[in-house]
Amino acid sequence: MKNWKSIAGTATFVTLMGSTASFADVTAAEVWSDWQSYLTGFGYEVAANETASSDSVTVDGLSIAMDLPEDAGKIKVDLGTLTFKEQGDGTVAVILPDHMPMALSFEDEFSVTVNYDNTNMSMIVSGSADEMTYDYSADQIAVSIADLVVEGDKLDDAKLEMIMSNISGKTTSAMGDLRQMTQIMSMDALTYDFEIAEPDGGDFAMTVKGQMANVAFDSNTSVPSGVDFKKMSEALAAGFAAKGILNWGANNYEFTSKDRGDSVTGSATADDGSLSFGMNRESLHYGGTSTGTKASFSVPDLPFPVDIAVAESVFNLLMPVNKTDTPSDFSMTIKLGDFTISDGIWNMADPGAILPHDAATILMDFEGKANWLIDIMDPETAEKMDIDVPGQVHELTLKALQVKAAGADLTGAGAFTFNNDDLETFDGIPAPTGALDLKLTGGNGLMDNLVKMGLLPEDQAMGARMMMGLFAVVGEGEDTLTSKIEVKGDGQILANGQRLK
Repeated sequence: MKNWKSIAGTATFVTLMGSTASFADVTAAEVWSDWQSYLTGFGYEVAANETASSDSVTVDGLSIAMDLPEDAGKIKVDLGTLTFKEQGDGTVAVILPDHMPMALSFEDEFSVTVNYDNTNMSMIVSGSADEMTYDYSADQIAVSIADLVVEGDKLDDAKLEMIMSNISGKTTSAMGDLRQMTQIMSMDALTYDFEIAEPDGGDFAMTVKGQMANVAFDSNTSVPSGVDFKKMSEALAAGFAAKGILNWGANNYEFTSKDRGDSVTGSATADDGSLSFGMNRESLHYGGTSTGTKASFSVPDLPFPVDIAVAESVFNLLMPVNKTDTPSDFSMTIKLGDFTISDGIWNMADPGAILPHDAATILMDFEGKANWLIDIMDPETAEKMDIDVPGQVHELTLKALQVKAAGADLTGAGAFTFNNDDLETFDGIPAPTGALDLKLTGGNGLMDNLVKMGLLPEDQAMGARMMMGLFAVVGEGEDTLTSKIEVKGDGQILANGQRLK
């Protein structure tokens, strides 16, 4: 968190660079003044030589710099010469140099120059002094690194190139107690090429190369004036909020990794994917999806490549971030849908082809209500507080559970409430009240197959069947068991109406 201020400022500045409310006039001086106000508000030192005429402002030798918190290093961006030129129709063109180097250094451990190059960049600002809209486009924007130094060693062979093609977008920035920024951006393609190796012929080296088609980004950000992002909890309380979603279409990559003589190579493709992010004073959200993923890789210990496929993968997390006595929503979804692996792996684990090799699925989807007893966005405060439990769970609902593999399928759903004032009934756990319904099909068949394969001794299989008899009853359909587990607040636990505790 200590570098949040610099990261947030730099990221939103790049948004401005690659990013006009309409039906009003804006002047060159107003646009340049807004840039200065924005940058200094984030804590950057701005240095430039300014020359103004009747219809333009030329800024020569423009550079911005910021010392990172806790003496962690410095960020400096040399922008060169920028021109803000009025177009005679109430708009202003921002003319950027084709090449802009950004120098970053972090203590004595890391330094690098990030080069930002653009081809046929157009940026037009419209609106008024209080609300400006940036309409932009470029044939290409390329980001690359140079002069990478890690712990005193210069990595001459290090390479990072990222090329964005046919970019267009719009960013609107409205002033007020909160600077409100909205952005939409799209590009036809994004390609990347990464290489790194230990200096002096070290043991480790890695390369990654890939591309993504039809990339689109949509975001909304609220930035308080003069807020200190080194204190993230205060920034959130002052109204900082951000949310966005990044979508992309067909994508692929290939990689190699070498370490101590061993080499791993692989490649992957996918139909599409997305990443989403949201944060405000109440909650934090992060999620991602991918569909149609296929991957293949080779490792030294296997004489054949490993091929995997996943029809759908999902991850979503929502959690509260503020300290409060009032419970807030939280949720998590994890899904690996229709996962398959190559026959070579199956033949190693199941040479007799006893187990069904159907696609596997893992799904866990739950939600609930909880609250934090500490300010998790302020690490110093959290460290000083003498507290054993940082938060409380009040409700938990299992919306869906599925584990499907090798011929067996376990599904379930349930809901519980928790009494945080009762930590004695269940030995330090807030006393739960609720029920969980489970259904298992193919469980006995799976155990029979494991016994045939010699992976499960017969006596252990018999013990497992006896245990299932305590917790489950025969359901409808062949090889089907169901179970209803109830937990009472007074400490009772029942399975299908039979008391276990």
